[in-house]
Amino acid sequence: MPIFPYDQGTIYYEEKGMGEPLVFIHGVGLDHAMWEQQVNQLSNEYRVIVYDMVGHGGSSHPPGPYSLSQFVEQLTALIDGLGLDKIHLVGFSMGGMVAQAFAQAHKERMKTLTIMNAVANRSEEQRQAILARVEEVGTTGPEATIEPAIQRWFTPEYRYAQDGTVGRIRRRLQTNNPTSYIVAYRLFATADQELWKKLDQIDIPTLVITGEDDIGSTPEMAQQIHEKIAGSELVIVPAMRHMLPVERPDIVNEAIHSFIRKNSSSEVKEMQT
Repeated sequence: MPIFPYDQGTIYYEEKGMGEPLVFIHGVGLDHAMWEQQVNQLSNEYRVIVYDMVGHGGSSHPPGPYSLSQFVEQLTALIDGLGLDKIHLVGFSMGGMVAQAFAQAHKERMKTLTIMNAVANRSEEQRQAILARVEEVGTTGPEATIEPAIQRWFTPEYRYAQDGTVGRIRRRLQTNNPTSYIVAYRLFATADQELWKKLDQIDIPTLVITGEDDIGSTPEMAQQIHEKIAGSELVIVPAMRHMLPVERPDIVNEAIHSFIRKNSSSEVKEMQT
């Protein structure tokens, strides 16, 4: 079991493959296992690294409240500990927030950034809706929010056809540390305001991707992120909801690989001129 110690605790991580380092950050309430299909395929081309965020899975669960800077420090410690120079970084949902914050703080450590199914600049109505869910979790525990989340995250067709995969996501949500989950969820509900103010400072190659029917990380939010980050690319996947990396790994993996390959080619051309 690969556990990396750092000054804030320990980090559970897994890696597979060789090549340029490609790091994935999961969403709130999930863990590294959500990236199984990215690890299996993209490790043919890259050194793929997945890990559990602060307060999740096998990593340390410090007391709250949590801040984005804690998650940035954790990622920095991991890539330093693994001896990585520059990375390709992919963040999903709350992981997309951490990826944005890392890019704002350490762009010199990055080659590309992929922001996937991430929130941005929530409206007051959207903010009140998620804060209400946070309060519900705080009052009654996370169990009542799990089935509504599964409904929001997956298409009905996928839930029916892939009950085993959906069941593993459900069990992850059911077995989370409730104290860690609520403080992480509260950060997820509010951190987009902090990020939005500095989003236009990101000036590395960036891919923004979400599902057409993602009601939490909407196409409109993805469009706003795209407009804020100069030179970024935008992909909206038709008829998909939130769990894009799980439900359509074929699209996600090809989009990431093509984006990295294209920007690696651009980097080579720049070095040759």
